Amino acid sequence: MERGKWDTPEDVEHELSSRLALVEAAEGIRGMHFAAVLDTVRFLGGEQAVARIQQGGDFPADLDTTELYPVPPFMRVFFSAARLLAPQLGGVEEAMRQLGVQGTLAFINSMFGAEVRQQVGGEPKRLVEMLPEAYRMAINFGELQVAWTGPRSGRIHMRRIFTPVAYNEGMLEGALLAVGAQDIQVRGGQTSLLDSEYTLAWDN
Repeated sequence: MERGKWDTPEDVEHELSSRLALVEAAEGIRGMHFAAVLDTVRFLGGEQAVARIQQGGDFPADLDTTELYPVPPFMRVFFSAARLLAPQLGGVEEAMRQLGVQGTLAFINSMFGAEVRQQVGGEPKRLVEMLPEAYRMAINFGELQVAWTGPRSGRIHMRRIFTPVAYNEGMLEGALLAVGAQDIQVRGGQTSLLDSEYTLAWDN
């Protein structure tokens, strides 16, 4: 869905259904992303809000943050959280963006992110160069390509990524925040339902 068109619950539900219809059975996402969604909901809405998400009926029992889980349960949990937090954060898209930021920070602080942190050494450009590899640790589908437009600016192409543009913007912002980048600018646009492109820039 185009930016700024997430106007009604019906719009949001249609967007979710359209994306879920394209998921293949073998595609999965690590449990750390489920946990990051719940942690964000807990921080902003408290335990009652977390209980509402978990009672939605599609949350993995005995969640293991390192395990791969099917994409549909994550997407339903994520969309439920975005709808729940939307009034507090200024809309569904902003809620998705904030959930994306927390999703990256959860990865960076995970056992998988430890290797990335070590190789990056606090260098934003090096981190961006490692994003395709980092995504492959966190999910087993899709493709990222990085093209540089300057020493602190670039373009990211995402292919077959199920999360919406606003979430992916947050993920990229969170990655740069994690290594201390400042004056971060991330802007994305959808090119097809599961494909998108992003420009990003920062100062050290």
